Amino acid sequence: MDKPKLLNLKEAAALAGVCPETVARWGKRYGIAKQMHSKAPWRVDPAALAFVAAGDVEGLRKYQAERAPA
Repeated sequence: MDKPKLLNLKEAAALAGVCPETVARWGKRYGIAKQMHSKAPWRVDPAALAFVAAGDVEGLRKYQAERAPA
């Protein structure tokens, strides 16, 4: 499975119709975004973002399980 192009917070927020701070919170809460270190920019998985923005946490969990290393 190919890795999706990751989005920055501003791009992700624009797609989801929310503010960047909300996407950062979702990143922490749902694991849809990562930082390499505390000062690094957030990188957001666009497919995972779509699940969270739609309120589909169950779909998100299935998506994440499918992408997890074996």
